[in-house]
Amino acid sequence: MWIDVGAHEGESTFPYAAADPSLLVYAFEPNLRAAARVMGKLRNYVVLPIAVAERDGSAELNLNAYEQSSSLLPADADGVKSWVTEAHFEVIGSVLVPTMRLDTFMTALGLENVDFLKVDAQGLDLEVVRSAGDRLNDIARVQLEATTAPYRQYEGAPGKSVIVDFMESKGFRLGREESQSHGQEANLTFLRS
Repeated sequence: MWIDVGAHEGESTFPYAAADPSLLVYAFEPNLRAAARVMGKLRNYVVLPIAVAERDGSAELNLNAYEQSSSLLPADADGVKSWVTEAHFEVIGSVLVPTMRLDTFMTALGLENVDFLKVDAQGLDLEVVRSAGDRLNDIARVQLEATTAPYRQYEGAPGKSVIVDFMESKGFRLGREESQSHGQEANLTFLRS
């Protein structure tokens, strides 16, 4: 069983679910427009139009010109000036979305173990992982995104070293790092030690 947080249109996980009907994927995507484009296409790909955060409740989602850069966090005004794709962060609207912690979700559904947690939460990746609380012990592999540039995209977003330190403190080791976004970010894959 996989959980995809910040699934958008399922670019990272939908093909796996399509190829393997026995693989169940819960895909969180708070932008309802993006979620609706993949909702109901596969029985084993369950789309949830909810943001994962450290608190159950609701939060304002900033809808950006580039849909995949939409975030609960505001863009870092100084940081995005140095970003190769600065125009992506122009806010074109906002919407109130429901939020849920990962541990709340896992407990509510009676999920004992998660084989893979993929997170692309636009500056909130570490917050998403923290929202698993003690249930992080029940997750085997985690992929999340980290800024590797000296400037941030989003206010308050932690850098790579903070994320690596946290994951190592929770019994994970960095297994793979893939550069992306013109070398400004990386997907970090952690395996339970």
